[in-house]
Amino acid sequence: MKLWSLLTLTTCLLVLVAQSGCTGVKKTGEAKKDEKTAETKTDAAPPVDVSFLLSMDYNEARTLSATSMEFPPFYKVAADTIEVTKTNPDGTPRRLRAKGRVFIEMNYLEPAKALCQELLLSEDEVILRGKPVLQRGSSTVEGADDYTVFYMFGSKLRVIGMHRLVNPGQLMAGTDASGLPTLGAWTDSPNPLLPPLTESDVPAQVRAELQRAAEAEMLHQKTRAEFGPATTEPPPQAPTKNEEKPSDKKKAKS
Repeated sequence: MKLWSLLTLTTCLLVLVAQSGCTGVKKTGEAKKDEKTAETKTDAAPPVDVSFLLSMDYNEARTLSATSMEFPPFYKVAADTIEVTKTNPDGTPRRLRAKGRVFIEMNYLEPAKALCQELLLSEDEVILRGKPVLQRGSSTVEGADDYTVFYMFGSKLRVIGMHRLVNPGQLMAGTDASGLPTLGAWTDSPNPLLPPLTESDVPAQVRAELQRAAEAEMLHQKTRAEFGPATTEPPPQAPTKNEEKPSDKKKAKS
């Protein structure tokens, strides 16, 4: 009996030691996991100040980008990658594609700047996709998601997808713990689930409408340059007959 009691007591002690050891290993593993999570959060990319990015010019954007290229006469592009898909006979780019942290400067009569994740650029058309942000004059338009497309034909703009008009204080795709604005177009890579950006991402009806509007505006400007601004002359007034006034009251009564 004494031997049996001793064996039972020894077994219980071994079970208790094993349980405490497992608990200690589990807690140690959870602590290491928490440390790795904290390190990951610490190593996360710092927030990007959108107001600073939109205040940049082309030369400043070049210093932050892996590649850059001028596309005469209006465009200057800086991005992670730029691929020229068509060229003119003199070797200048006729069509290009840019990806990853794209910055484009458009030197129209009213200059404009844009940020996006993907860009398709030709002589007349600018197509932006991937949380695009466009600033022109005092107005700024921000795309809401990766699918939003900005289409520009000349200086005409049409937005396809979710977007909003914002002021400098609202220029953000989110806010981190520090409260600084962040921008997905400059912190995320292009969405790998989306097919390559092409001209077909712009509906044919939208393209036709903007082309007609741009052609009408060009014709109007050409007409003004040749003939000057239209003037409206007041219509000629019909001559009025001078009515004879009576010389005195008696003559008037008669």
